[in-house]
Amino acid sequence: MQRRVTIEDIAREAGVSRQTVTRAMNGMPRISEATRDRILEISERLGYRPSRFASNLARTSKTKTIAFVVDSFRNPYYSELAADLLDAASARGWQMTIVSREDEPELQLLSRLANQVDAVVGYLGETDEKALATAARGAPLVLLGRTATTDGLHSVDFDFGPAFANLVDELRKRGSKRFGLLESQPLGAVYEPSTRRIAYEAAVDPVSAAAVVVCEAPPQSVDAGELGFDELMDRFPETDTVIAFSDLMAMGALRAAHRRGVDVPGQVRLVGVDGLSLGAVTSPALTSLAILGTGFAEQIADVIEQALDGGDGAERRRASLPILWRESA
Repeated sequence: MQRRVTIEDIAREAGVSRQTVTRAMNGMPRISEATRDRILEISERLGYRPSRFASNLARTSKTKTIAFVVDSFRNPYYSELAADLLDAASARGWQMTIVSREDEPELQLLSRLANQVDAVVGYLGETDEKALATAARGAPLVLLGRTATTDGLHSVDFDFGPAFANLVDELRKRGSKRFGLLESQPLGAVYEPSTRRIAYEAAVDPVSAAAVVVCEAPPQSVDAGELGFDELMDRFPETDTVIAFSDLMAMGALRAAHRRGVDVPGQVRLVGVDGLSLGAVTSPALTSLAILGTGFAEQIADVIEQALDGGDGAERRRASLPILWRESA
């Protein structure tokens, strides 16, 4: 069996003291950035993993701190989810810090947070789970919106299949016949069909399954929805129901409908996905397949709690997403 790498091994390789390595690992002052970066690089190369037993001993008298990583503070989805998570964390006596991955390479951010908090949770873009596990340095990591397949990682995912099937069935009861989808593609990214598109295509008829517009714009933005609605209605004018990847995109679609003189919901029903409270104040108010809510936050907190207790690979899937029926559908 391979011997576990220790702090002494890192100190020997870097030519520094054990105390200097400890300072670098824990983000402490009185150490140069060059030295810190060199020590962290050596620790990754050698495959160092902090002892969770030692970490727990050091933290037994401290409040647990959870880091929530968001795509962008500009998206109200993350603001509402953060508020729900803060409530769930407070009820468990945890503190929570919220960081954006906009201004720092994701793996570097994760590596830094792993030395400062007890667990990390968030929507992470890195697809290499082994790289994520390495960057986490043994700290519990909970991935949102995907199912972890690597030992030591945890996740809370969505089963959009039954959720979209139920949504489409309910819309058909209300008179919907031809559906269209506004799909999201981050600006400049290589496109891969989202789990929402896959679920949509399985739920609708073949003609509606072909009525998909991939909106390349700033992630899930209002502008993306506006441009996408124009293209969708131009290419598929028989569409009477539009489902958008997110509530923000649905709001953009609503803006385009107003500009084009399309009556919502008289001519076209419109549905988003997220459940933003902001959707209640649009005109008409936005119907949404709701992800957000205390139930989602509690599921996340439960997985974090299992991970902190040493549970291996804790995972949840949400199949039941309620429909917030409002005026737009």
